[in-house]
Parts: sequence; C-alpha cells; structure tokens
Amino acid sequence: MNLIAFDVGGTQIKYGIVTENGEVISAALFDTPKYSGGAGLVSVLIRLARELMAKYTVAGVAISTFGLVDAKNGVIIGAAEAIDGYTGTQLKAELELALQLPVAVDNDVNCVAMAEGWQGAAKGVGNYIAVAIGTGIGGGIVIDERIYRGHRAAAGEWGYMRIDGLIWEDHASMRGLQNSVNQSIDSAEPLDGKAIFALYDQGNTQIQAIVQAWFKLLARGLANLIYAFNPERIVIGGGITARGAQFLHELTSAVQTELQPDFQEMTQIVLASAGNHAGMIGASKNWLNTYQTK
Repeated sequence: MNLIAFDVGGTQIKYGIVTENGEVISAALFDTPKYSGGAGLVSVLIRLARELMAKYTVAGVAISTFGLVDAKNGVIIGAAEAIDGYTGTQLKAELELALQLPVAVDNDVNCVAMAEGWQGAAKGVGNYIAVAIGTGIGGGIVIDERIYRGHRAAAGEWGYMRIDGLIWEDHASMRGLQNSVNQSIDSAEPLDGKAIFALYDQGNTQIQAIVQAWFKLLARGLANLIYAFNPERIVIGGGITARGAQFLHELTSAVQTELQPDFQEMTQIVLASAGNHAGMIGASKNWLNTYQTK
C-alpha cells in the first residue's frame, strides 16, 4: 500500500510516496506558496497529489504541517504565521473533497516524533519525547505509544517555558546561541552555528564560556522535561545534531549534572535518526494509526 505524503514547511514542501512499511519510494521539493494564503496552499497540494496519483496507486494522503493542528478534523487552528490566512484552513475536508481519498493531518513535530518511534531512534520505546532544537525549541510527546496532543493541540510547546527567568527557546535554541555569541564578540560577519562550534573546538575561551552557559541552560530545560514526563528516551533533532557523538556526550553530561541523583541515568538521550524525510514518514504513520485502527 502506498500513501501520498506531504511535509509542509514555511519555505518548502517535501512530498512523495511512502509505503505502509515507512519506505520513501519517491520524494521531491516544491516551494511553499507563502503569499497565496491557505487556499493557495490547498490548490498546490491538490495539484501535486494529482500528479502522484497519475503515477502511483495510493490509499490516502498523509500531511505533516507547521502550526497548531486539530488532528481529528484536520484543521489549522493557530500559530501558522508563515502563510497569511493559513489559520482556519480545513486541509482534511478540502483535500478529501478534491481527491476522494482519506486524509490525515498532524503537526510537523508530532510527525517527526512518530517517525522516530516507527523507523528511528525511539523504535520499540513506548514512552519518549522528541525535542527539536533550531530557531526555536519544540517537540512531540509519546505516552504508551500514542502521541499526546493536549487540550488544543499545543502540547510540546516547551520552548515558551521560563528557565532562570528566561524564555527557554530565546536563549537555548540555536538562534539563542548565535545571538549570545554575536552580541558578545567582535566579528566582521555574524557567526552561524558551524562557525561558533569550530571556534569552540579550537579553544577560543570567550566562545567556550558562552557555549558552556548555553549547554547549561539547554540541559536545565531538558531536566525539567525529564521530571515532568519521566520518558525512557529523549530524541534530540535539529541541525546541531550534525556534531554527532561529541554533541551527544556534551549534552548528556550537562543534563546529568542538572538532575537529582534518583533521576540520573533514568532517561537515555539519543540523536534523531529517522532522516531528512521524517516528516513524511511520521505523517504516514499518523495516517496508518488513524485509518488502520478503525
């Protein structure tokens, strides 16, 4: 069985065909029509889906999208400023009407969390959280093998937590790190994450002090999540994970330092491994959960 899968981002749409086993057999990119409103995006998704339907036999359409999503009804209910007029868009109803296929929609970070549980670093784990560290910090929560979405689909918005009086994602995200560094040092050009960690690894003492303070703030937030959810694993995603085992060791050490003794070593921190198409894979898993369990 094949599914059409979309991963709608603020800049690009990843789309293609995913099998019922989570294999991506076709994938492409399309620029997000961010100035065309919700209706313009729906039109693009319908057109791209029809192109795939002409080539493949498909059972349905699976969508991962930024924003707060009413997953039951497939409606965008908030936090979707990247596209004017996206809030209120009824993705599920409009695509089902146009394509005559069952459609399932969920938030992008929830989909990534599902992908990690199905094909990635949390495979076989019933209780875990996925934390994405990028411009902000967000995540998905899996309890007893099921996504926890909260009362109005806003669970996992822990970037807004206050840690040491600071909004966590404003200071512990990659954006926060870059801002801290670029406000503190003299540089002809702003330093990105790669440049910051290159200087960190070279032993630049000023950079090392800033990065270590960043690790501490990031670790404090993760420690709070461990206290709140008692997950078996925390799956860390985002561009920073390109540092691989070194980053994992640095972060794990920082988190263990922040935890009370009874909680140390209780939760395993791992790096995301579902890959570049995690949104599409997770959207497909959400579709299977929605329609194959009925």
